[in-house]
Amino acid sequence: MESDGDRETVDGPPTEAGVEEHDDTGGFDHWRKESALGAVGTGVARGLQAVFAPHVDEVVIVASVPGDPPDADDRVRVVLDPDDPTKSIAIVPDPKVDPSAS
Repeated sequence: MESDGDRETVDGPPTEAGVEEHDDTGGFDHWRKESALGAVGTGVARGLQAVFAPHVDEVVIVASVPGDPPDADDRVRVVLDPDDPTKSIAIVPDPKVDPSAS
């Protein structure tokens, strides 16, 4: 590292085992990450992106499987009537009794 331009070398911060660390990031990227104004600008840009960017629809893979699940009798089932909510029902199975517990 050089100082002022008088070709006199100045030691930088100590590094592990004498290995110099080089910052490969560009000037703008470094400014964006390290300065307060860069952090505010990044926050504003991400907020505008969230508001104005088109929503990305991710592809969802759905496969239908015929038949009921193997534990269909052990689950709570709800049948909703969209025309008359008073006709909606919930079927709660009886708890199974473990014969070895008696």
